[in-house]
Amino acid sequence: MTNVNYDYIENYIRSLIVDKDEKLKKLREYAKDNHVPIVEEETESLIKFLISTKKPKSVLELGTAIGYSAISFTKSSPFIEKYISVEIKEEMYKIAMENIKDFSLEDKIKVFLEDAYVFLNKTRDSFDLIFIDAAKGQYENYFAEAINHLNKDGLIICDNVLFKGMIANDDLVIRRKITIVRRLREFLEKIEKNDEFISSIVPIGDGLLLVRRANG
Repeated sequence: MTNVNYDYIENYIRSLIVDKDEKLKKLREYAKDNHVPIVEEETESLIKFLISTKKPKSVLELGTAIGYSAISFTKSSPFIEKYISVEIKEEMYKIAMENIKDFSLEDKIKVFLEDAYVFLNKTRDSFDLIFIDAAKGQYENYFAEAINHLNKDGLIICDNVLFKGMIANDDLVIRRKITIVRRLREFLEKIEKNDEFISSIVPIGDGLLLVRRANG
């Protein structure tokens, strides 16, 4: 079990996902070969479904890595006009820029080499969809700022919130990950208990949190 579901369930779901884009497939293979964490296939499929129903024009992503999700999500929807992604690691930033150029998406996808929290405090832009996939121990801080940049009826998606199942089972917790696990648990509890938000934790991939304002 690599994430929060049994391997046979993950493998079955992934066997049904048809990847028609060979360039994207090669990019996923590159990530796997080079141990770069990117969005899981089944998670990617769900988010693309949500994008197809929400039809966001503007997207903010915290955590670019090699640019896989930015490219995949932008290619999946003709409605996305602006996709802003923020990456703190210069090496990842450079690779992402090359990949985005290779897919001819420079006009839609803009990547900023900056700390996500700093960016959130600086930007005046607002977005229809915000995808948080950066430092897991900082999710509560990211969310507190991100919500101020969410448009009416917008959606925030946080990836990896079940953190290899450690969030739900103390027996799985690795000692060096204790702080991250504690912070993620506190974050999830605050969101779920807050009447200002409608939220759902989806046990797919490594766990996905979907949040929107209760009043739209």
